[in-house]
Amino acid sequence: MYSRNILTSSLVLFVCLSIQIEAQKDSTKNSVKYWSAGSKEIWQTVDGLLNDPNLTSASWGVMVQSMSSGEVLYKRNENKLLNSASLVKLFTTATALSFLGNDFTYETQIRTTGVIEGATLNGDLIIVGSGDPTISGRLYNDDIFFVFNQWAEKLIDLGIMSVSGSLIGDNSAFEELGLGKGWQWDHLSDWYAAPASALSLNDNAVDITIFPGELGFSPEIDLTPMTKYITVINDIVTVPADSTTKIEISRDNGSNIIRLSGRIRLNNKPYSKSVSIESPAEFFVQVLSEVLQRRGIRVQGGWKVGSNKGPEVNLKGTTLLFKHYSKQLSEIVRLCNKNSYNFYAEQLLKTLGVVDAGYGSTANGLMVVNQYLEKAKIDPTELKLVDGSGLSLLNLTSAEHYAKLLRYIFKSDYSQYFFNSLPVAGKDGSLADRLLDASSANNLRGKPGLNEGVRSLAGYLKTADNETLAVVFISNNHLVPFSYIDNIIDKICNKLSILKRKK
Repeated sequence: MYSRNILTSSLVLFVCLSIQIEAQKDSTKNSVKYWSAGSKEIWQTVDGLLNDPNLTSASWGVMVQSMSSGEVLYKRNENKLLNSASLVKLFTTATALSFLGNDFTYETQIRTTGVIEGATLNGDLIIVGSGDPTISGRLYNDDIFFVFNQWAEKLIDLGIMSVSGSLIGDNSAFEELGLGKGWQWDHLSDWYAAPASALSLNDNAVDITIFPGELGFSPEIDLTPMTKYITVINDIVTVPADSTTKIEISRDNGSNIIRLSGRIRLNNKPYSKSVSIESPAEFFVQVLSEVLQRRGIRVQGGWKVGSNKGPEVNLKGTTLLFKHYSKQLSEIVRLCNKNSYNFYAEQLLKTLGVVDAGYGSTANGLMVVNQYLEKAKIDPTELKLVDGSGLSLLNLTSAEHYAKLLRYIFKSDYSQYFFNSLPVAGKDGSLADRLLDASSANNLRGKPGLNEGVRSLAGYLKTADNETLAVVFISNNHLVPFSYIDNIIDKICNKLSILKRKK
């Protein structure tokens, strides 16, 4: 009896160990599902590319899925949480299209505390911001003053040539903090790290163009918009034509002092760069006051900004003069995704908060995003989002999250608006210079992402059988240039585009 118990226990132990060993094998091997025996060599090629010995330090998250059947065709570390950089914009823009609707428009109100008497508005002129990101030249033929000049025309049409009170900007719709959690401090003066604000102009950045001057002297500087709100310290020197150009442009943290240093060749082409600004609502109102002045409208009481942390703007008893409406959301999302504009994504995220909870904070916006993710069968507790653009290094998502998102969108009633917002390989947006002469050119529609040690891509691609696939690639912790990662991803996309599944 004793020996029998020992034998039975040994057998159970052996079975348990065997199961454990097999489970370990399954957990360590690459989980790949092949389409068919005829396509096996393609997936072996994919494995070979991803196993590049130059990428031993890299972590990959990859998933390829059929949009029609939901069949997962290839996966590697699909559940591994990684930083996906700008792929986060796909969560933000998809939520915006679903929650706000493709025809949603921002409304900016121009109100007054007084009445018009003759050519004078006796009272304050108030601009009530709602987060419109399009008050710039991007959708108005590069004329950043287009909207402000429209407003000046409407004031003139109302007979107003003077304002006895102040020009007031109401910035209270959004939280005061415009920067995202986990943004790198040394990037904050770059245009792509511009702060969000309920009142925003020119993507909350200024455009600087530098023209060579006389030899040994400082170059000429063009600032757009040219405004007293910005101070430029120019320490650049024009050097002989056989020298090299080296220019550094930075903004002092917490200020709007922009410093230019270095050298520019005598025959150099104009050098351009955009720089983010501090306190965007104040920038907005200052520039508007300068536009009104140029149009002959005098504001006697100067300008000021009211916000949640500053003096509150009491709109009770004020009179609406007119409203300004932005372009539709479908155009805004297209601009955001095609060109990967972080500013637009952050504005959209806080707009979700305004519409849902009455206040444009990142936290309120992310609550709406999480509700959307749940509808898409993505558990928001299994990922981490801290901003709307993906600029933060604290975001953590997986390849499977994006594959689920892309399939959910594919079946939605706003899929065409989302699809049209994605860059087209070899044609436009942030994929314009990739896959120019390849088989997936003008086929792949995807959103690339780029950050420190991060390169990614997610989107749709059609096979030779006209089957739509969701493709997701996320690479972290690589030491090679991001172009090296692009080359691997592009080769895989080319393989997928010529693949045939139908017999």
